Amino acid sequence: MAQTRKRSAAKRKKQKFTIRVVITCLVILIALFVGVTITSDNEPTVSPQAGNSEILKTTENKSVENSTKKTSETETSGTTTETTTKEASTVGTTKEQETIVITTKPLTGSFYDAVKYRSPDAVPADIFKHGRNLMLLNRQYELPEDFKWDLVYWSNGQHVDAMYLNCEEHNAVKAVDRAAYQPLKDMFAAASEAGVPLQLVSAYRSIYLQDKLFTRSVNSYMSQGYSEADAINKANYSRTFSGTSEHNTGLGFDILEKGNYSLSSSFENTAQFKWLMENAENYGFILRYAENKTVQTGIMYEPWHFRYVGVEHAKKINELGMCLEEYIEYLEA
Repeated sequence: MAQTRKRSAAKRKKQKFTIRVVITCLVILIALFVGVTITSDNEPTVSPQAGNSEILKTTENKSVENSTKKTSETETSGTTTETTTKEASTVGTTKEQETIVITTKPLTGSFYDAVKYRSPDAVPADIFKHGRNLMLLNRQYELPEDFKWDLVYWSNGQHVDAMYLNCEEHNAVKAVDRAAYQPLKDMFAAASEAGVPLQLVSAYRSIYLQDKLFTRSVNSYMSQGYSEADAINKANYSRTFSGTSEHNTGLGFDILEKGNYSLSSSFENTAQFKWLMENAENYGFILRYAENKTVQTGIMYEPWHFRYVGVEHAKKINELGMCLEEYIEYLEA
């Protein structure tokens, strides 16, 4: 009997131990399951939709960053572009409204290095002998190597480097010598008030452009059968060699009635020309190549070409009935 009770007790003890082991294992399994579930909840669900959503979100963030960066870069470069466009718009034609790509060709050494046709008789002009405004340029005198330009844009008076304009892209840009800028503006304003509006067709020309135009004239005459020497002489009657043109300084101007772009002697028949002949001297301008002075100037009659010399000299030149060549001789006599 006692032995039977012992076996029963041992059996119950074993059952309790087994139950405790099972419970312990269940607890451990539950704990592990809960842990895995928590970890899984903290990680993104790996489904096609969720994955694409995350990629899209990342792409959008990068797009925003890139967009911000591009906007910043555009604003920075836009300042330069806007400035260039604003400067370009100072020069008159529709083409000038376009943004000019700056591809300047700074001259190195002599600014005559690339010139094809240069006056064989010219010596350097004396800039200071009678003052800058009276500097004489013609077949006998050309811009000296140490000449310093002082140019401003025609429309707004902002400074511009002559070397910046020395390339094909800027052939149409209108710039004038600083001394002539305000007098020219005042003269144009007065002409408009008088009912004879004027337009500036040509002002400063680079050495490069002048040589291009002169070469074109020479080639035209040669195509008509003239020898190169004769073609050069004929070209020099209507054009001037690079460095001998007043346009190269920014002190010489081709002026016509508004809306006309044809440089023709017929301009002398306009009300604008009559007004200029009566009033230009009051602003410091003279008709540079008069009809009765072609022998002295060596240049054909150009009723459209006016030169800034200053009011005092302009009045004196007209009073004496002289051209600039004669007036310089008069001052030196």
